[in-house]
This record gives sequence, structure tokens and C-alpha cells, in this order.
Amino acid sequence: MLVASAAEERTAEYLASVREKPLLLMGFLERLPKGGDLHHHLTGAVYAESYINYAVADADCIDRTTFKILPPPCDPARGLLPASQAISDFVFRNLVIDALSIRNFHPTAEDRDVRLHFFAAFGKFDLVTNKHWGEMLAEVTHRAGAQNEVYLETMLTPDQGEAMQLGRQAGWKDDFAAMRSQMLAGGMAKVVADGRKNLDDGEAKMRQILGCNGTQPDVGCGVTLRYLNQVLRAFPKEQVFAQMLAGFEIASADPRVVGINLVQSQDEFNALNDFDLQMRMLDYLHGVYPKVHITLHAGELTPGEVKPEELYASHIRKSIEIGHAERIGHGLDVIYEKDAPGLVAEMAQKHILVEDCLYSHEVGSRHERPRECAADLFAGGCPGVARDG
Repeated sequence: MLVASAAEERTAEYLASVREKPLLLMGFLERLPKGGDLHHHLTGAVYAESYINYAVADADCIDRTTFKILPPPCDPARGLLPASQAISDFVFRNLVIDALSIRNFHPTAEDRDVRLHFFAAFGKFDLVTNKHWGEMLAEVTHRAGAQNEVYLETMLTPDQGEAMQLGRQAGWKDDFAAMRSQMLAGGMAKVVADGRKNLDDGEAKMRQILGCNGTQPDVGCGVTLRYLNQVLRAFPKEQVFAQMLAGFEIASADPRVVGINLVQSQDEFNALNDFDLQMRMLDYLHGVYPKVHITLHAGELTPGEVKPEELYASHIRKSIEIGHAERIGHGLDVIYEKDAPGLVAEMAQKHILVEDCLYSHEVGSRHERPRECAADLFAGGCPGVARDG
């Protein structure tokens, strides 16, 4: 029988005394150690204001109509405004922030769905992300440290797209082993080396910004930072395989990369059409690299969003039993799985964690969201469990 310590008893008594006092309760929760954040998308966890700053630093432009960040030269006559205008022009600045996030989202005829607005945001700031990993890592680790998190596991693409290019060049083969051999011989070593260098450079810049080697290091310096190699699952199958292979290779070579995950909306055509194929890819690669961990977004579909057959396609079960997922992201449509009670029992028996924040589903978005949700989930999440973006 476990006996509570005096410190635990005092903490429990204090919590009970502030449950109905919101300000004191918030202070208690802010000071509470948070453990680890296990479902974190780097590009989704950086605020729109930061992306504007990066665009200004790079002398980029912002399209006045779409609010997409574009490379110079800028031309106001064509609607390409200097990004610096999003600093000096208060009205324009707020329009840009709203476009690059879901802040102040209100449906319109042209922008009627928060989920689609969310996914469109990534394309708007994509130009600046790979150039500013150091700043981005500094932002998210500082925020994690300030919220008393001790571990942060963020999703990114270490090679910054090189594997996709390799897959495009190699083309598709039905023989996974032959395709792997071709890619290994065709430049995968460079993809892995470049990915590791990108992480080195990003971390060095992050540590510089946070002053980690100085006399007064930022709280973010104390956060253990690890990475998941993300795979963009909505791309053609040869590019998906190449990304997976790159992820398994870099995770085998670099202890900072603790596993792989598939990202992008599950209802995109390739993500749905190639789902079983992608699970077989993972099954094959798991056999070659059995020590590499796999965590998968799965079960992200809702009624009315896809055909009923897709809801009943056992995406979560297949992710576990074929894709070898050790954790599941979201799992929202588990109720539509065949033998859902049996699946949940299997997950409990195998200790398969569900990475989720229920509040993000409650407010109507089943996906990671590029802005705030309750208790600053977007910025600091539901640490100790996992959170949406």
C-alpha cells in the first residue's frame, strides 16, 4: 500500500483549497511540473508574429490578398507588399496574423472551414520555416521551460525535403527491398548527413539565442529536446517511402531522433487511398530497423468528412498491428473501429499511449491548430500526456 508523503498531502490540501478560486488555481497549475510534451509540431507551435519577424529579416514580401509570404522582389503595384509593412501597418499586421493562424477565425464564403483555414496557413509561412529553425527551437523550448516542462519531442523534417527529391528521382517499385537498395545507393547517406547537420545548426543557433553557455541561461536550456522525423503522407507513394526510409536511417544514426510519424490531413487523397500501402511500407521498414520507434497519427476522421466506409476502415488497428505504432495521435474515430472495446483493451495491454487534448476536439477542430486553445495548449500543451500541435 502506498503512503502519501507529507509534501504530497500538503499539495493535495492546497489544491483542494483553491479548486473554486480560478486565479489561485491558475497559479498552482502554472507552477506544477508538467513532464513531457509528446505531440508537438514545430512549425505549428511557433506563433504567427514570429513568422512575420522572420519574413522581415529575410526581406520577403507578403501577398496583400492571400497573405502568403513570398520571396523578393516586392511590388506593391502587384499586391506584393514588403513584409515590414506587417510591422508598421497595424491593420495589415492583424490581417496577416489572422491568416497565418486561427486567431479571430470567422467563416466566410471563401474561407468557411476552420480546418481548411488551418491547413492553408502552413503554405502561407512555409517559405521562412526551414531558414529559421534556431529561432523556432528557441521559442518552443523557452516556452516549454517557462511552463515547467522537462521534455519536448517535436516533429520536423530533418532533411528539409531532400528525401522527397530522392524518391521523385528513384520512382516507384513494388519491391520495397529493391527500392530501399536503390535509394541507399542513390544518395540516402547525404540525405541523412544533411539532416543531422540541419539539427546541429538549429540547436547551435537555439543555444546561442537562449544563452545556454552563459552565466544566466534561459529556462529553455534545461528542457530535454528530441525529434520525431515527420513523413508527409499525402505525397506520391515513392516520395512517402523515401521519407520513411530517411526517417528510419537518421533515427538509427542520431539518438536525438527518437522515431518517426506520419503527418498531414488523413482525409487527403493519397493519405486515404494509400493508407494500407503506407502501413505495409512501415511493416517492411520496421523489420529492417526494429529498434526505431513509430508513433502515428490515426483515427482523425469524423462523420460527414469522408465516406462511411473510411470511418470503418480500422485505421487505428492497422496503425498498431501492421504499422507497429507504439503511440497513436488523436484516435478520434476509435468508436467506428471494428470491435472498438477489443481494440482499446489491446492498446491498454500493449501500453499504447493516445496523444490527445480533448479540448481541441471540443472546440470543433480535430487537428493540430496553428494558434491558441485553452490553457495555452498551442504554446505549451497538455504536457505529460500530449497535445494538439
